[in-house]
Amino acid sequence: MQYFTRFFENLQQDLKAFLYWCLVFTIFRITFIWVYSSQLNGNYAEVPMALFLGARLSLKTAGIMALVGFILASLPNIITKNWPAAKVRNIWHGIALVFFSIFFMSRIAYYKIFNAAFNMMLINGVHDDIKAIFVTAIEEYQLLWRLPAAILLGLVLSYGLCLFLRKTSVIEFKNVKYKKVTMALSLPAVVALWVFVRFGGSFDYNDSINWLSAARLNSNLLNEAILDDGQALYRVRDIKKKRDTANKVDFTSEELRGIISASGGNKSAATLDEAFLRTVKQPKLQTQPHNVFLIVGESFGNWPFLPKFAHLGIVPKMQALMNSEHGAYIPTMLPNGGNTINAVNGLVTGLPENGIYANYQPISFKEKYAAGMGNIMKSLVYKTVFWYGGYAGWEDVKKFAEAQGFDEFHCADEFGTDTDNVWGCDDAVLFKHTEQYLNKQQKDDKVFHMILTMSNHAPYIIDVDRLGFPREAVRAKLPVDISKDNNTLTELGHIWYGDKTMGDFVANAQGIFPDSLFVITGDHMERFTLAVEQDARVLMSVPCIFYGAGVSPSWFNANSVGSHIQVAGTLAEILGPQGFTYASLQSSMFDSDTAFNQRLYASNGEITMQDKIQENAKKYIADMRKIAAWRVIKGNSIEN
Repeated sequence: MQYFTRFFENLQQDLKAFLYWCLVFTIFRITFIWVYSSQLNGNYAEVPMALFLGARLSLKTAGIMALVGFILASLPNIITKNWPAAKVRNIWHGIALVFFSIFFMSRIAYYKIFNAAFNMMLINGVHDDIKAIFVTAIEEYQLLWRLPAAILLGLVLSYGLCLFLRKTSVIEFKNVKYKKVTMALSLPAVVALWVFVRFGGSFDYNDSINWLSAARLNSNLLNEAILDDGQALYRVRDIKKKRDTANKVDFTSEELRGIISASGGNKSAATLDEAFLRTVKQPKLQTQPHNVFLIVGESFGNWPFLPKFAHLGIVPKMQALMNSEHGAYIPTMLPNGGNTINAVNGLVTGLPENGIYANYQPISFKEKYAAGMGNIMKSLVYKTVFWYGGYAGWEDVKKFAEAQGFDEFHCADEFGTDTDNVWGCDDAVLFKHTEQYLNKQQKDDKVFHMILTMSNHAPYIIDVDRLGFPREAVRAKLPVDISKDNNTLTELGHIWYGDKTMGDFVANAQGIFPDSLFVITGDHMERFTLAVEQDARVLMSVPCIFYGAGVSPSWFNANSVGSHIQVAGTLAEILGPQGFTYASLQSSMFDSDTAFNQRLYASNGEITMQDKIQENAKKYIADMRKIAAWRVIKGNSIEN
């Protein structure tokens, strides 16, 4: 009887802690929605449903917190009378509340950057420059006050829980009238409650809720608000686990040949590069330019080019190139992923993003990816030079580029910086050094330049107003979709600065070598926070502009689509002589009406989330990723 007495009384404390956690998650959820409420544009009809679904989902997280408390505090006390259950319970929940408060304060800044609660970018960040991330967190996202504030919030919540557990009464078992009935029903009741909590307010899987099924509303903000931070972190873990499983090369060479055939390749080829060889039938340019420039703008999204925002004039120089008689524009262009290294990997290897970082794989330093940008341009007899506004040690980009067909690599390590930006030098410095290189270049030399900028990146410290950014003119034209506060205007100013420096460079380079060909795109979007929710085209697509002598606007139309892994092949079709062969997993942007990246699918000018596309399209994407996984892990040979 004494064991059940301690179980009965401890259980009540654990149930109270469970209810407290449910309340905390609800308060966090309401606060999160309130902070970003402008994105709802006055439409609050779905907020109650978001809170209801969120409360159901948080039953799981709260249940885990209570279960750990039961295991650490109650269970030992049931066995050992002198175990300090109350003290241990308070310590456990106190520590957990502090951590969840830190997660919550981090989520506020995280959503501003990525338009999501914690997602795969959390894993990707492990490979990034930790020092630069830390400095950016201090300078741009107020780490120095957010972290102490989060710890203080956690301590306040911990104190509140201690008071709640201590001040609210516990029914002593000795005062229970029907002791045998209570003992008989307690275990079934606990089991039933656990099942109800486990399935998120349901007693079976069919009516349950989890992070996969929680996104049931029209608003991205509200769908993200449904996830508490525990569930958001579980989403990261679950997606990574699924990606790791999906990218395991556990299929045979014969199965690989079947995948190649289904993907449009030659299943009889000896290597993957040979399986996807393509031939130029009619080059777009009759004479190869002396210089070809691929400019990849940091966080350079497509949204300022779209009709809804084009009047703001944030990217006037690129708009002029896009609309030029010597310009061609891909209206639906997908980046290879959600961060810069995804773009670099896609362009340098020609392989789709699949969760395996090619820049860290041993094969990448032993074999060359024939479909990669540097290697295709070398096959076209161009000297290849990689220009980067950041530092060589970032993601091992220098070693990676040099191993994959780039003859030279130049970056901020040799340029120096004009500002205190921890990520590297200003774009103006990067382009100045590139222009100096052009001025020394022999007139008959053929050189391909891949230029990766970095200024449009937090911390936003360039004095864009001094450089001519029309802050107030832009503010006056902003639609309700974009906040009018100075921080947002400063971010817009950095987009303007990126456009200005790219445009100035194009003009200067064309003055030195008039026959130059330019390709301008962005590494990713997803960094600028619009006040009102937008579709995938606004939030995630990047521009793609071809400009130079001989370029025709008729090359592409309103339904044209593309992705980073198609850029190299598209350049081959522009520059290669008739009969020139090159490797490319996907057809060039001249010949393909589909494109994809890590989560989007583009077809005939439309962008769709991959979970909503037809099964044959899903299979095609999965097959492409399997091919890429084999190529990066096992190498080029099919018989392996």
